[in-house]
This record gives sequence, structure tokens and C-alpha cells, in this order.
Amino acid sequence: MKCRKCKGKVSSKAESCPHCESPLKSDKAQKPKRWYEKTSVTLCIAAGLAVFGLGFIHIITGVVSTYDLPFELPFDIVLKESFGYSETFVDADKIRAIPYTAAKLKYPLGCRALQRTHHLDSGKVFETRMTSRLKENMERWQGQFERTLDKPKQRWQDKLQGRIDALQMDPEDANAYNNRGIASAIRSQYETAIAEFGRASRRNPAFAEAYYNRGLVYVAIGQLGRGVSDFGKAVEINPGFTEGYVSRGAIYVTMSQYDQAIVDFTKAIETDPTCVEVYFTRSLVCYVKGQYGRAWQDVHKIQGLGLTVPPEFLKNLRLVSTEPPGGPITP
Repeated sequence: MKCRKCKGKVSSKAESCPHCESPLKSDKAQKPKRWYEKTSVTLCIAAGLAVFGLGFIHIITGVVSTYDLPFELPFDIVLKESFGYSETFVDADKIRAIPYTAAKLKYPLGCRALQRTHHLDSGKVFETRMTSRLKENMERWQGQFERTLDKPKQRWQDKLQGRIDALQMDPEDANAYNNRGIASAIRSQYETAIAEFGRASRRNPAFAEAYYNRGLVYVAIGQLGRGVSDFGKAVEINPGFTEGYVSRGAIYVTMSQYDQAIVDFTKAIETDPTCVEVYFTRSLVCYVKGQYGRAWQDVHKIQGLGLTVPPEFLKNLRLVSTEPPGGPITP
């Protein structure tokens, strides 16, 4: 290369010209530095510590800070129970908007964080009250929907099944025992009814209606476990026994065993697609479970049949989820 000042030839490795001793400047343009070359080591360490620190805290939005500060912050920070990045950001408004049962399943860490900072009540009394309120809402919405069907309200005795009109029947026949059980149940002679239905099932072990009837009586006197067992036996004998699935599903709802209830209501719909009450009941249970897509699917099915869904239920469902466009969705 040549020196720019004296034009003498010099080595490319030389730092100054050997002729005029002027400093040499490289003609090569310097490469631009990459982002990590420009960023200081201190800043990188600080960013790493910040990301690592998120594994130890929950950042709760939608609340006012509980820290004693001269001003209020629109968020709160609480230490996690164990290190991890699940539910680092907790939306208090969203958790409060959905049913407490679904919130506990979907946001377990967030619920506990809100309860530890007293942004959400806790304890057995609170959970019992929330569960009771939810079931009251479900019963009210179910009643509102059934009234729109313009059907006479059924007592549980009206659901008893048997050949009551049979004449000259052998008193030792299974149907005769079943009929006597129905008559006793209608007269509120529950122990006698249970005994007669038991004799009917022993006479004919494949007598699904006898098991179903006895299950109704057990439920009426509060023995839900035995009711579940008898309804289960009825649908085991007759897999197409829609009423057995509906009745067992209703008990599961009462016992807050919502997964089993959804299974039974689905089986009932498969055996009888015309039972619209079950579509609505299943939508309620899916709402409680936080399965909002399935809840909307049943709502659209009901609306497609020209029936009215209780406005209050629709309002709550829209509050916690977005209604899928285009009508019914696939499961």
C-alpha cells in the first residue's frame, strides 16, 4: 500500500510511514457491531436477573397494591409458593368473572395468590358459599328454561316406570312386585317401596325399570350413593335407558362431580337426541367446568331448535368467553 502523504510504498502491517513517519489509516471500513457487542455486560446481567426473578413472583393486575406506600399501584406482587413460570401474571378481574369452581381448575396458582393477598376470600366457609350460590344459579336457570318448554312440571313419582295397568297378574311376577313398589312410593311408603322393587329385581335380574324406580326412591330419601348405584345398574342392563343416564347425571351435579355428569348427559343425548332439557343442563355443567366452547355448542343447538336460553345465563357465559361465530361448533 502507499502512504497518503508522501506516496511512498509501505507494508500493510505498518502503523506509520517509514519515510515521513505519518500515521497510517486503514482504508477498510469497520464492520458495524452486533447488538450484543453494543450492549453492556451489566445490562445483560440485569436482564437475566429480571427474567430469573419472574420465576419467584406473581404479578397481580386488576387490584390495588397492598404495600404501605404513599401512593397506590394498579397491581400487586406476591412471592410464589415454589419457583416456576406458570401463572406469573395473574388477572384478578378475569378470575373473579368465572365460576369459582372453574377458576380453581384453570388458575390454581392465581387463586391461591389472590387469597394469600386477601384480594379473594378463602376458607371452607367461602368455598361452601360460592358452591351453594353457583348451584342456586344453575337451578334457577334450569327452571327458567323448563318453563319455556310449556310442559307440566313432573314430580319424581311421575317418573316411576312399570306396567301399572296389568290385570290378572301373578302376584309373584316381577312386574307385580314393581307395581306394588310404585303404589307404595306414591303413598310415601318408601321402605316398603324399596323392598318391593328389590323383590322385583331378584325375580328378574334384567328388570332395568325396577332398579331405576328404586334409585328414584333412594334419591328422594337422600341416599344419593345408592341412587347412583341403582341407576348405574339400570343403564348397565339397558344401555339405551335414557332416563337412567339423566337421573344419574343429575345426582352427579348435586355431588359436584361434574366430569361424570357430562359423560352421563352425553350418553343420554346419544340415546335420545330430542331431550332438549339435557342439552341445556349439559351446557350449565360445561360452564361450571370452564369448558365454554362445549357450553356454546349446546346453546347453539338449543337456539337452532327455536328455543329460548335464559338471558341471565347467556350474559354470564358471554362475560367469561367469546361466543364462537357461525352457530354451532364441532366438539
